[in-house]
Amino acid sequence: MIYPNQIRHYIFCWLILIKPKCTFMRMIKKILVAIDGTPSAMNAADYAIQLVEQFDAQLEIIYVVRYSPGNIPAGIFPADVQAQEREQAIDLIDKIRSEHPELKIHDFETLGRPAEEIDMTIQKWDADMLVIGHHAHYFFKHVLKSSIEKKLLKHLKIPLLIIPENYTV
Repeated sequence: MIYPNQIRHYIFCWLILIKPKCTFMRMIKKILVAIDGTPSAMNAADYAIQLVEQFDAQLEIIYVVRYSPGNIPAGIFPADVQAQEREQAIDLIDKIRSEHPELKIHDFETLGRPAEEIDMTIQKWDADMLVIGHHAHYFFKHVLKSSIEKKLLKHLKIPLLIIPENYTV
């Protein structure tokens, strides 16, 4: 025989313990990961791929090629530096794709300021979560200064997951 207190207990457990997990998993359908070729960014990409597999979500990778002043007197032109960095971005994204052929990976290689470009991509792609890497050393010092994370936090309307450099998947 089931007593009313037991029914309340089962309903409480379902509402508190099971339903939030299901709701959260349903909410995360588009994961954006920002990479720049650093070890911490690659750890973030690996972690994002695990999340994508767990949540059966879509993955978008963004690589922001920063504006470069170059060094014109030395014969290094801004367009050349940016083209080289864009080529590195494409190679890096292709490497991630080849390591995970089972995933459909969308990508953006953009030119500009990282925080602004990431924010625009979140809005354009309607991402549910952003994953980025960060150098573990001086983490809080950088967050308190004018880091990309701080700039993103001012405008983000989605969860931000920061993966430290020394974290391994």
